[in-house]
Amino acid sequence: MPSKQPLQASGYQALANLIQERATELDLSVRALAERLGRPRTTVHKTLRGQRRLDPVEFLDWCEALEWEDPLSVLETVRPPRRRKG
Repeated sequence: MPSKQPLQASGYQALANLIQERATELDLSVRALAERLGRPRTTVHKTLRGQRRLDPVEFLDWCEALEWEDPLSVLETVRPPRRRKG
């Protein structure tokens, strides 16, 4: 059983950090990113802080708003290494 809550797990926090870094690179404020996403500012803020989960379809919207062309490579960047069985 995992020892951490899902939103505190390293993969989720890494994704939130990566999203925040990308928004900064694009010089997007929380308000501007919320407008791109068509979502409330509080929702965007909680996501950027790692306090809210993204579902897979919503993640694709975020990738588009953040001008990421390859969502899979984004996920591979933040995915923790798999444990080997055996």
